[in-house]
Amino acid sequence: MKDSMSIENILKRDHFSSAKVISGHAGLSKSVKWVHVFEMTEVRENLKGGELILSTGFGWKNDDGLFLTLLQQLVERNVAGICIELGTFIQDLSEEALAFADAHDFPIIVFEEEVSFIEITRGIHADLINHQYERISSLEDYAQRLNKRLLSIDNYFDILKNLQQYVNCQLIYVTKDHTVVTVPQLRDKEREEALAELNAPPEKRTRWVLKQPVQVLEREFAVIYLLCGRRELGEFESLLLDRTATALAQYLLRELYTEEKRKARETEWLMGWLEGEHTAEEVESRLNHYKIQLPSFGAAAVTVKMNMADGSRKNPDVTYLNMLVQNIFDQNGFYVFPVERRQLITYILLNRKQEDDWKTRMKTGVDRLRKISMLNDSSVASFQIAVGKYTRQMDHIKESYQTALETLTLQSSLPPEQHKYFYDDLHMYRLISLVHKHSNLNGLVDEYLEPIIQYDQKHNTKLLETLRVYLACNGSKKETADKVFVVRQTLYHRLEKLEMLLGSDFMDCEKRQVIEFALVAHEYQQALHA
Repeated sequence: MKDSMSIENILKRDHFSSAKVISGHAGLSKSVKWVHVFEMTEVRENLKGGELILSTGFGWKNDDGLFLTLLQQLVERNVAGICIELGTFIQDLSEEALAFADAHDFPIIVFEEEVSFIEITRGIHADLINHQYERISSLEDYAQRLNKRLLSIDNYFDILKNLQQYVNCQLIYVTKDHTVVTVPQLRDKEREEALAELNAPPEKRTRWVLKQPVQVLEREFAVIYLLCGRRELGEFESLLLDRTATALAQYLLRELYTEEKRKARETEWLMGWLEGEHTAEEVESRLNHYKIQLPSFGAAAVTVKMNMADGSRKNPDVTYLNMLVQNIFDQNGFYVFPVERRQLITYILLNRKQEDDWKTRMKTGVDRLRKISMLNDSSVASFQIAVGKYTRQMDHIKESYQTALETLTLQSSLPPEQHKYFYDDLHMYRLISLVHKHSNLNGLVDEYLEPIIQYDQKHNTKLLETLRVYLACNGSKKETADKVFVVRQTLYHRLEKLEMLLGSDFMDCEKRQVIEFALVAHEYQQALHA
């Protein structure tokens, strides 16, 4: 809508036929919000900005210093301009005042003959009121038509295009992910110049700029900018921007709701897959929907547990984590399906390459993900990660999921040096966990190791550690002495003590296996109670 209340247009009225602009020509495009007869020497709170001042100069008469001070105050108040009737109180204006007005694009208009301020005020105010009414009607019409279009449009670009055509100036739409849409479309160089204009301080801009954020559920999704070099962008354009941002927010909310419903259905189906509720035929049909042709070479569930205990950390950005996992494991030859459930996120990874190196590729992905999570500025926070059993049958992913959960549980019981991420690597700890659940693990540990533990505590020795290393070295005395940092004679003395406490047959095959099991079980217990 064209702004008809600029100073330039007001000068075309009959009452201004004898008016002459003597300074501040560059400010003639300013909008006039009101006309105010002003004969005072000091600006007070009654001037709010945008007024066109009418004055005879009675207050300052021919005091150039007083008039210059008044000009400074009017500029500070963002007054549009001043019209002065010459002759009665003022004969002319100082060069200093005219230079100040030119420097601040503040129009000074003089009447060289007597005019009626009452008629000027009455006429302009009537037009301003009518103009304001037209604007309100136009704004309501714009909003109603926009709301009707919301029912049928399937792209937010239609909303932006509608606004641009209505205000007839450059529109720029910047989303949260820094996507930039320009309407009308700009060439690369013009686009760079426009973006530079947006980021420039207001005093250095060559065009008027209006800005309006688009917020959905108190979250900023994008920002709409209007740029115009031909005319001032004012309150009307700001209201249009506000209505457009509201319409965009409604559209985005609808899209988010639709997307959340789709994700909920998707998560429900994937959760059913993890729980073993779908047949092989149903899984194959669903994967065909994703344009994944079976047979693939197998699958595994990777479960991530977000660590929220540390109050100094912010809540993890799950969307960023999902994108990260998708990118990392896609590069390593896996299709990725995320399933979020409270603080657990499980990723079903379908192997799309040969089986022989699936674990190597999986480990590469896990190591990279862990490395990123340990960075101080990482957006994914800290987490535990566990890889379940690899399965070749798509309808048996439940087994992989359950073993991934079991791996998470076992990880909290493992000593740091024995930390494992793959269920396949847990070996003895899987057996220990089973024994711990269904039998007297404490009794087994006490029967074989209690004498050694008590001896170490009483005499401040390291027989238990020596036993562990001696068994790991397959009975090699030289290698054991080197690893426990003792001379051979000291080792012999310790081995004699072990024979005394365990029996001389502790290296026999069957007994040795039970002792090794008891050692690992003891580590498991220590970590469990740490």
